[in-house]
Amino acid sequence: MKYEEAVEYIESRLSQSVRRDFLDIDRKTESEVFDHSTVMAIYYLMSRGYIDSIDFPISTGKEANVFRAVDQKGSMVAVKIYRIATSNFRKMRMYIEGDPRFKGISHDRRRLVYRWSMKEFSNLERMVGAGVRVPIPISQKDNVLVMEYIGDDERPAPLMKDADFDVEKGFDFIVDAMGRMYRDAKLVHGDISEYNILVDGDSFVLIDVSQAVHLKHPASSELLERDVRNVARYFRKKGLDVDENDIMRKVRD
Repeated sequence: MKYEEAVEYIESRLSQSVRRDFLDIDRKTESEVFDHSTVMAIYYLMSRGYIDSIDFPISTGKEANVFRAVDQKGSMVAVKIYRIATSNFRKMRMYIEGDPRFKGISHDRRRLVYRWSMKEFSNLERMVGAGVRVPIPISQKDNVLVMEYIGDDERPAPLMKDADFDVEKGFDFIVDAMGRMYRDAKLVHGDISEYNILVDGDSFVLIDVSQAVHLKHPASSELLERDVRNVARYFRKKGLDVDENDIMRKVRD
């Protein structure tokens, strides 16, 4: 499949709102999402049925954009595309170097972003296996990740920071998730907060796990302590009487 043919095919499967951005793929700007390699990765995933059409953006950021899409079976999925030009190269290296699962890290920005996407897919798999509620990973190619969509036909599930929820239930979910990650998946999230937890009805879903590190990573203890502090600080503001030492004990025991 030639690049021009891939562009034409993908364009035919995009909603009008997404197509406007897609048509700018030839602009060489730091804000571009659909560069040449991303187009070919999306086409690869489309040709294998993981993506049939892309509906609308769920979230946009400096490092990644997430879109709601539909697969060839008609099921809604989420498609996360990591930006090559604007991804935080230094942060990615910090979280990957020292992780025994990812050795021989390249100094090439593009290859590092590909590895970062692969790392998120691997982390999701490990968390699912440990019983942590996260989006189920479906497929991954280069800087494009396909996973379970969390939401309904009209809109994605809101972030915890924007939602009304049972505070005690939310706290219990986070502490339980951290414990399952630590004990069973051998991972530390490293950036857990109200900004990366979705409220899906009466339940919660942990998202954005690319930075999660293996317990053998030299910074894992420091990152776990930071997670515990952030969780305690947030839920104290929500009115709960929580203790950092108690949270740490529940996570590790």
